[in-house]
Order: sequence, then structure tokens, then C-alpha cells
Amino acid sequence: MVSPVNWSEKVASDYRTRIITDADNPILAFKANRDRYSNLPNQRNYAGLPYLGSWDSEDAVTWNTFRSLQKAGTLDIVCHFLGIGDAEALLLWTLAPAVDDVSAELQYKTGELIRRFDGVFRGQITEPDVILLATKGIAVIECKPSEPDKAPSHLWEGALDSVRKRLPKYLAKNPELLKDYAREADVAEVYQLVRMAFYAVELGNEFSRQPMVVSLANGRNWSCKISRLGKSASDLWGTFVNILGRGAPLCKAVFWQDFLGLLRGRGLKLLSSYLLTHPCLRMTPGEKQKRDSKVWNPSYP
Repeated sequence: MVSPVNWSEKVASDYRTRIITDADNPILAFKANRDRYSNLPNQRNYAGLPYLGSWDSEDAVTWNTFRSLQKAGTLDIVCHFLGIGDAEALLLWTLAPAVDDVSAELQYKTGELIRRFDGVFRGQITEPDVILLATKGIAVIECKPSEPDKAPSHLWEGALDSVRKRLPKYLAKNPELLKDYAREADVAEVYQLVRMAFYAVELGNEFSRQPMVVSLANGRNWSCKISRLGKSASDLWGTFVNILGRGAPLCKAVFWQDFLGLLRGRGLKLLSSYLLTHPCLRMTPGEKQKRDSKVWNPSYP
């Protein structure tokens, strides 16, 4: 299969060559200007280039997938897969790629909520990768492709001082978000997921929807152990689920590879080709056989 993207360079100077839909959207221009390589020792070869141009950019694969589905009017594929009803609005990094009354309200309410709880502290506030509002639920999705068959260098962990600073504010609003025995060290390992759980619940309350946190990860490295933690993404997801309390949202862990089965027969050839040939997501022969079988049964680790 011919790839719609030229992957020959590790980082493309023109990030638009790694985008398959709506490449000139101002959201992408903003991301490219803000999130870039610097002159750090391990980045000097790419200093000044945007992360969006990297072949392992999680933002690029997130945009290409969800914006393609939105433009094709097929976001329901994902919403039905997650069990949250029919799609109503999409935010990427808290911003609406296409604005209507519903997405504008979701965009404002999300920003106002994050400013109220995270904005009072110094530093960059949290930025959910994807928020999907549907008729029955609202899903906050954390996207992590990472390299295949290799442990991710960074997943959901955060600094202990950040946990100690922000967690009391979250728990003051939602005392049952976590179990009583949840330790700060455990929270730090899955800090971004805990933050997304808090905001999913608050958004669910705001829009009267069932809240959900989703990990959208790479099935090719889900079980690879991160050396400094001695744990895999699968282990860390288990930690996250185990420390959640009665005030937590629903949780689902799914893979990018699952999307290939969902896209079959939907006429989304460009997106399917992109995911099939993406250097981080290429499927093994066994995975391809599973995808091509008559009955597709996506994984829920």
C-alpha cells in the first residue's frame, strides 16, 4: 500500500507534509509555533522545527485521525465504539477545529473549567488531547502512539511537587475521585490520567453526560516496560484504574490499531492508508489477519 505521507525524514521541516487533512488550519499553525525542537543537546539537529513534523508526533496522528473523521461526518464510528451515543462536538487540545453552537459552548466551558482549577497555578495548564461530546456521554481521550516494540520515553507521569500542588484542589471539588489509600507516588506515575479523570467528571456534570476517560495507545508497545519505572503502559493503566474512587468516570483503554478494524468498509481510504503505513503503528502479520477477519473484536485491555 502506498503511503499518503513521505516518511523518509525523521522530522519534516514543513509539518503540513505530515498532515492529510485541513493542513492549513490555524490550530496546527499555533501548535507548530509553540511546540518545537530547541537547541538542547539531543535536539540540535532539529532545533526550530515543529514537533508536528516528526514521524512520531502524537499531535499529528491525533489530528489526522479525528479531523478526518469529523470532516467525513463519521465521528459516530468512534462514539459508538466507546458507547457514548452519537457525536455532537469535537475538541482537539481544547480547541474546536470546526465551530458551531455546540462546539463553541464546549470549547468555552472546557477552557473556563481548566482555567478555574489549573489556571490559578504558574506554568502551562493541562491540555486534553481529544474531547468528544456525544448524546449519552463525554469522553476525554489521551493519545500516545510512541515507537513500536519499544517502551515509551514518557507516558502519563508528573512531578511530585505538581501533584502536591494541584491534587488538593481537585479533591476539594471531588472528594471521591480517588480511593483513600491512593498514594502521592502512585498518582504521580499516572498524573495526567488523574487530571483527565477530574475534568471528565466536571464536564460530564456541566453537560449532563456520562463521563469517560480513554487511553488511546499503541498496541505495539503496550506491554513494553519503561526502564526507569519498571512498569509497562499496561501496568500503569492498571494502577490508574485501581486508585480511582466512587466519584471517578468510566475508563477504557483502546489501541490505534483498533481503528483500522472500525474503518473497514467506511470509504475512508486516505485515513486507513495513513494509519496502515504510519511508522509507529504498522501492524504485524497476525494483527493484519485479525483485522481482515470477518469478525473484528477490538481489544479492551
